[in-house]
Amino acid sequence: MKSPTRSRVLLIVAALGLAAAAAFALRPAAAPVAAKAAGAVMELDAADVAVARSEPIAVTLALSGLLQPLAESVLTAAVEGRLEAVLVRPGESVQAGQVLARIDTRDLAARLAEQEANLAASRAQLDLAEKTQRRNEELRTRNFISANSLDVGRSSLDANREVLHAREAQLALARQALDKATIRAPQAGIVSERAVQPGQHVGMNARLFAVVDLSELEFAASVPVSQVGAVRVGQAVVVAAEGAAGAAQGRVERIAPTVDAATRMIAVYVRVANRDGRLKGGMAARGQLRLGEVADAVTLPREALRGSGEQRTVLVMAGGRAEMRSVQTGVVDEASGRVEIKAGVAAGETAILARVGGVVPGQAVTAAKAAAPAAPAVAAAAAPAR
Repeated sequence: MKSPTRSRVLLIVAALGLAAAAAFALRPAAAPVAAKAAGAVMELDAADVAVARSEPIAVTLALSGLLQPLAESVLTAAVEGRLEAVLVRPGESVQAGQVLARIDTRDLAARLAEQEANLAASRAQLDLAEKTQRRNEELRTRNFISANSLDVGRSSLDANREVLHAREAQLALARQALDKATIRAPQAGIVSERAVQPGQHVGMNARLFAVVDLSELEFAASVPVSQVGAVRVGQAVVVAAEGAAGAAQGRVERIAPTVDAATRMIAVYVRVANRDGRLKGGMAARGQLRLGEVADAVTLPREALRGSGEQRTVLVMAGGRAEMRSVQTGVVDEASGRVEIKAGVAAGETAILARVGGVVPGQAVTAAKAAAPAAPAVAAAAAPAR
């Protein structure tokens, strides 16, 4: 049996333990790590900040659409026959007048020979009719034949002349058919389609080849009715196509006279120079139509803006601390990626790019200076001491 004194000691110890646990639980919470570090200065890399510049900024209109060859020729068979040879494949470059295929000409040559013989026969008939008419005229002067007989001879002569003209036309057609058996490229360009194979029999108007000239393309885009008033023929357009490196230069060539009733858009056609052939027909492209420029605009890169719509903000470095400011934006230059800041940031101020995390308004910040260029390496080792 435990003594009363010992029991009291145990109770006192237990009470003290409970009091200590309660005091630990009710102690003030430790300051967050971020609060402890509130006085620390965050150093930002030079790539994480951008300085607002005062510069001209281009006023542009964004366009989108497809690129199409300006000159495209579809070749069809002008005569019927068997393809004797097909000399090109899709993707090959051809020159104007180059032979692409040949159709077997044996039947055509036989028809040509037939027409030549028919023409020779008609000429002989005409010669005979002319001689007969001359004799009839002499006989008529002597009253050996009637006037009616003379008229019949004259009519026969006229008929033979018309037959000769018909034979000459038929011969010309036969020669044309023989010439058309050789299919030639109508223009310099690239074969984009070959629809036939050697030995295949083709009928009249059968599709054979397509040849495109990629030296100039047409960029067909649509412009909202509200903005088409600023578009003029001859305005410069910078065109960038999906899958093609770099940008190409173009100019507005035509503006459609009517509005699409379904989309309320107007078609604008831009001629694009493509001498190096980087751009291909059918590519999706985006263009920037230059409408003018704003002189002495304060600009920042698009990456410095935060938020969306009209609620745009910029985190600025002011007095060694990060300061969140509401800004009013203006023109966006899609080509350079810079945005006009009408209010909220002055030229020369430094903005923190939106991709930088961990920076809150009021935090002490500084921008790291760009590293100095490394000293040139020693060109030659020092000469050994003697």
